[in-house]
Amino acid sequence: MAVPATKVDVKNINDNLDKMSKTLVENSINLVQLIEEMREIRKSQQFLSDQYEEMKKHLDEEVKTLRIENQDLKDHVCKLEAESGQMQEDINDLEQYGRRECLEFQGLSWKESENTDQLVIGVSKLLQVDLSAKDVSVSHRLSPASESNRQPTIIARFCSRRIRDSVFNNRHWLRAHNKDHPKARLFINESLTKTNRRRFNQCLRFKKENNFKFIWTKNGITYLRKDEGTTAFAIKSETDLVRHGIVAS
Repeated sequence: MAVPATKVDVKNINDNLDKMSKTLVENSINLVQLIEEMREIRKSQQFLSDQYEEMKKHLDEEVKTLRIENQDLKDHVCKLEAESGQMQEDINDLEQYGRRECLEFQGLSWKESENTDQLVIGVSKLLQVDLSAKDVSVSHRLSPASESNRQPTIIARFCSRRIRDSVFNNRHWLRAHNKDHPKARLFINESLTKTNRRRFNQCLRFKKENNFKFIWTKNGITYLRKDEGTTAFAIKSETDLVRHGIVAS
């Protein structure tokens, strides 16, 4: 048999319902606030995303511009290097041209109070070239004599290119002298610029390492030939050294 509810029971039930109702209302308010906060967060995220995309687009454009500018700078540097290289070649050619009347004599022993002009004239007689003192403009040793080097090279400038060539072109007559005097061998070479001398030495090393038979210079340019039956090639520039495999690129 059911027990009838008392006023106290009804009151307690109503109080509990009121509490539940208040809790639901509070939760609803909190939920609405949470939803609003989520909306604001989404708006912020979208704003940040839009800002990021805009910044990324701007950075991409700047990177593209910098790449173009960097390539332009590289091209400009390459152009300047090429112009500088050509300028150096032109300066070297001018310096070599200034030596067009000069020859270097090696193997002449140093003597105190020597006259290098007369030593040069004496060598010319071995070449069947009759020179006089007026044919030699100036001559001197390239370095002082020492205990380790009693035969410093003599450089001589002749009064004309014709006289210089007559001496240089007859240098083959020294073979007989050198054969008869193996301990007093004489050599005549062109007077080369520092650049051309370096190139000649590089070619000389290449000649020995690759069994080339001939090497010589003419007007400062080095020539190489493998043997009697091959064509000679000229080394006029750094590019030629690389092209012929004399130095690495």
